[in-house]
Amino acid sequence: MKNQKTLDPRFRGDDKLCSLNGLYAIADSNWNPFGDLTTLVQKFLAGGCRLIQLRMKNSTANGIFPIAKKISLLKKETNFTFIINDHVDIAMEVGADGVHVGEHDEKISAIQKRVGNKLIIGYSSHSLKEGKEAEENGADYVAFGAIFPTKTKGPGHPVQGLERLKQLTSVIKIPVAAIGGINRTNFQNVIDAGANAVAIITALTQAKDVEEETRWFINKWKPKSF
Repeated sequence: MKNQKTLDPRFRGDDKLCSLNGLYAIADSNWNPFGDLTTLVQKFLAGGCRLIQLRMKNSTANGIFPIAKKISLLKKETNFTFIINDHVDIAMEVGADGVHVGEHDEKISAIQKRVGNKLIIGYSSHSLKEGKEAEENGADYVAFGAIFPTKTKGPGHPVQGLERLKQLTSVIKIPVAAIGGINRTNFQNVIDAGANAVAIITALTQAKDVEEETRWFINKWKPKSF
């Protein structure tokens, strides 16, 4: 793979952080073709994805918890890295592997004080400055985007493009997950730009066969070892 970089010494071969590469499937409640998000996650797993985020932006903690618990129980059958968007307490309670936050959520430093190194902490960045600051503040990985225009964000959402992705992956050592408008036609370009992971929502959830679409991406790019 092109643009491989030397990662922070924390990234040992037996570290959960090493799972932060390859296909990163996001189970988003706003883009769910099934009645239950658990079913969507099962389709991702059946297709071979082992890095999954639960994202329920319009739901309360009481609504998120039972879904998160059901998904976490799937780890007994299949080993995968489970990230929960926003809710640190839920991530800890259900035994998730990590939490993903942004500028309007709990600060990285505050999360670290509460949970130590028990959770992977991901951070959404929308500029090179935010990406570098997230690394400096202690994030374990950065989600960077939108790389391309995307249906999941409004028309005013900034589009970063491949060149800025290349710039970010060249200056930070933590993994970078590219997100936003990624599909079969541009997937390889994102990999070549140095992304460690590719986060996808609509290209998976809006496919005719979610499991088969997941498998297509997995077969095209299997996670590399650090």
